[in-house]
Amino acid sequence: MGLIFFASSVPGDQLPGHFWDKLVHLLVYACLGVLFLVPLAEARLSRVRVKAVATAVLLSVLYGAFDEVHQSFTPGRSPDLRDLLADGLGAALGVAAVWLLGAIVTRGRGGEQRGRGQRGRS
Repeated sequence: MGLIFFASSVPGDQLPGHFWDKLVHLLVYACLGVLFLVPLAEARLSRVRVKAVATAVLLSVLYGAFDEVHQSFTPGRSPDLRDLLADGLGAALGVAAVWLLGAIVTRGRGGEQRGRGQRGRS
């Protein structure tokens, strides 16, 4: 969040073009969403649940809104709803990727455990 705040302090005339701006928002907020998810899921893929996912995305969007307000105090910058949408989409994609990874890993482990349990009963 400190890096985002610092980057938001860069004057508008020193920024890359429009396309790259949205891509940067997407990637940075994907990382932020994942970083919020880590403590919410107690740093365990098996604990990634809907509530943790939704909270991580919500916190990311709230920080994105704060960041847009902060930009209004930076020369050559202004709040942009499209930036906030890119922030939210990035957070959702980053968190969804971890959630999907968790589901795959958990399912794979569960399948192995079920297989062992069934063999042990035979």
